Amino acid sequence: MRDDVFSTQSYRPAGRLVPIFAASDNLPQDALALSLSKLAASRGETVLILDTQDGALMKRAGIIYNKTLGDVLYRGADLRDVKYITSNEHFTACACGDAPIDAVLGSMAALSLSYDWVFIAMPAGCTPAHIRLAAAADVGILTYDTRGDKFMRAYWMMEAVRARAPKFDPLILSTGPAEDAVETALMLSDTLRSFLGAPPPYAGHIEDVDVNARLLSQITQVIKRKQVA
Repeated sequence: MRDDVFSTQSYRPAGRLVPIFAASDNLPQDALALSLSKLAASRGETVLILDTQDGALMKRAGIIYNKTLGDVLYRGADLRDVKYITSNEHFTACACGDAPIDAVLGSMAALSLSYDWVFIAMPAGCTPAHIRLAAAADVGILTYDTRGDKFMRAYWMMEAVRARAPKFDPLILSTGPAEDAVETALMLSDTLRSFLGAPPPYAGHIEDVDVNARLLSQITQVIKRKQVA
């Protein structure tokens, strides 16, 4: 009877796959992924963060590592050896190393089943790997710069991704000068509405108070709505 009780109460990770995309260079997707991971882990949820940018995120997190997903794919390393547990036991990180993003998409999807959250800080741009990950994700986050007309790069990325993944509907997060956040958000939403239909939800500015808590809450709500639908 005890075995039956424990089996019914066994923990099942939520498995939320959340890539963070950047519409242009020099945006803080690494810092955002790390701060979201720390917040989720501080709540007792299990988190995996993937470094796709040659160790930049691992360095930011203060993690020293010597095995990567590239070692698993090309050199026979054990997958367990590429997962590095941080000072918070709920927070694990691993790096892609020399494996291109396309090659590790399957591993990302498999790994997501073992954690409540999997955050992936993607390089800026819109490659076929970005599009495939956007289609596979539970919810994505798309960051853009408020300076000048750089918000249009978020529109162009949305247009490119939706051509292959029509249901791509990320949370939009502005970065850069906060005084331009509201204006650029409105212009981006109007442009998206005019050419691509209903715009994705605006999640606010990266400097907003409690933006990380709000993002985690919005992601959870979006996933619940998808499950009901």
